[in-house]
Amino acid sequence: MNRLFLITLILISPNFISSETEESLELLYQKIQVLENEIQDLRNILEENSILVDRSLELQQQRYLDLDARILEISKLESEEVMIIESDNLDQTDELERNLYKQALTLFEESRFAEALEIFSEIIISFPEGSYTPEAYFWSGELFLAQEMFEDAKISYQNVVDQFPDHQRSPDSLFKIAEILRAQGELDLATILYSNVIENYPDTGASQLSIKSKEKLKEESNLID
Repeated sequence: MNRLFLITLILISPNFISSETEESLELLYQKIQVLENEIQDLRNILEENSILVDRSLELQQQRYLDLDARILEISKLESEEVMIIESDNLDQTDELERNLYKQALTLFEESRFAEALEIFSEIIISFPEGSYTPEAYFWSGELFLAQEMFEDAKISYQNVVDQFPDHQRSPDSLFKIAEILRAQGELDLATILYSNVIENYPDTGASQLSIKSKEKLKEESNLID
């Protein structure tokens, strides 16, 4: 009975519908619009955060690959030492630098980062033009990267690029800088560095990795847009 009375009241009260009800509906519509906008903003944030997490995981995966590289590097040094001992033709300075380098890699492999960094720094200071100086800079960058000290890592990699542009670690270092920038959201700068690696070091592994990262970066940018 009450429901029938309410319906009848609404039907015979057009002013009520046109004023109170329309005003309420308009207010409700506005609230819905606000909620929809907030939901869209949250979706965009979630997508961006998901991409950043993926980039961080890629960097972590790269660290494990670099660990394998350190092990291979130590094995190569040991093989070279056997050949050098057999030939008995090694300068004392070269021998000291080599031993320091091997010791630093071993410490790095054991996650004794502070000790490894100290020895890498000793190589850089004592042998500024040494055979292992660019390697010391590069692995210092890897050490900082493993500890998520990204700015320090970029500086170490940049030293390789600036001081030893023709060294085999130069394209790797440039690629690593781009990867860090990408993880930090500096997408334009990362894209430029990927292009530099591809153009200047076309026949390297870093170039192939840069091509893949650049393509993935483009996909991610389209996703956010």
